[in-house]
Amino acid sequence: MMRAMPRRRSLRSPLRRLGRPLASLALLAAGLILSGAFVGIAIRQNALDHEARSYQQQIDAELARRAQLDNEIAQRKTDDYVVDAAQGLGYVRPREGLIAVGNTPVEPNGVAISAPDAGRIARWLALFFGRR
Repeated sequence: MMRAMPRRRSLRSPLRRLGRPLASLALLAAGLILSGAFVGIAIRQNALDHEARSYQQQIDAELARRAQLDNEIAQRKTDDYVVDAAQGLGYVRPREGLIAVGNTPVEPNGVAISAPDAGRIARWLALFFGRR
């Protein structure tokens, strides 16, 4: 009878037994590291989006404020505002008006008075009584 030959154990068998679990563990670790990096990137992106929205809201608020200030400037340049402000300060009484004298005053009939060499009194006389 023949005896059965004992099977020899190969040297690679313990390595083969450890190899697959080690490869699985390495693959799992790499996947966790990559997923952690992607989660970190996503969190940073959300923070940047939130900050961008905040800045955009600040820009919109400042644009609205600027529009309001522009409207206020335009309103303050009107004659009605000047008269109301002068009345509030007591410079103009009710039922009175303002007269502004500039470099070239205009007579009520629309003729400009330009007498740069004339004195101040002559210009006032020319404004109120006309040229003679």
